Amino acid sequence: MNYKLQVMNFKSLNFKSLNFKLFCFSALLLFCSSALFAQNKAKKDAEPPFVPKVTTGAEIEFDKVAFDYGTLEIGDVKTGVFTYKNVGNRPLVLFDVIVSCDCTEVEWQKEPVMPGKTATIKVIYTAKTAGLISKQITVQSNAQTDRIRLQLKGNVKD
Repeated sequence: MNYKLQVMNFKSLNFKSLNFKLFCFSALLLFCSSALFAQNKAKKDAEPPFVPKVTTGAEIEFDKVAFDYGTLEIGDVKTGVFTYKNVGNRPLVLFDVIVSCDCTEVEWQKEPVMPGKTATIKVIYTAKTAGLISKQITVQSNAQTDRIRLQLKGNVKD
């Protein structure tokens, strides 16, 4: 038996044949569809499904973060109250409550606040000078949100 080995080279390809055109079209279609599916998969991976926030530890939540004393006169002493709740699953401890000036005093519970329980920060403001009140109170705790700024507002008249 005589077999003739035929070597294919680039010049021997028939680019006008129907088989070659179908082969090229199929290869192009396969490439485009795989690229299309890869893009969709990447997009799905980039947008994870909604997962509710899980708290592991103490977490603090205030009923409000600003208190408005309204209009005061020099020498007035007014008290404001911020209520907070431990919405975490471990005891909440306030390490410090820092005021921005000596015209403000604070009182807070030093004992741990158990999960689901509430406590208060009492803020006593003494109007010493006329003008707008804009004071900051920083609450430091063992919560996941370990620092929260509270604001005092008002107006002191002569």
